[in-house]
Amino acid sequence: MEWKLKIDIYKSTKDGNKYLSVPKGTKVESLQLSDPVDPDLLTLSPFKTRLEITPGKSHFALDQDNIIEQIEKNGYAVHGAKIEIKVGVVKTRDIWGQSKN
Repeated sequence: MEWKLKIDIYKSTKDGNKYLSVPKGTKVESLQLSDPVDPDLLTLSPFKTRLEITPGKSHFALDQDNIIEQIEKNGYAVHGAKIEIKVGVVKTRDIWGQSKN
């Protein structure tokens, strides 16, 4: 049977690239964050609840193994979420066959 962990993810309201994840149902108000505390993580907004993560599996935008390791050690995980989208350009032609790009 595959081991899974359900987490709740909170996003910093000061820096949208910083996240704090905790085991599902954890009251973030009761967390004791390690000193020094990143001040951006002191004001959070719920981002995603009950996300299932699994050790050893890749996940879009998250390093699951690192998040699990931090939660096991600290009771929470501080991380980013990187999503990279590349958009290509298609050359188009006008009605006379001339390139527009």
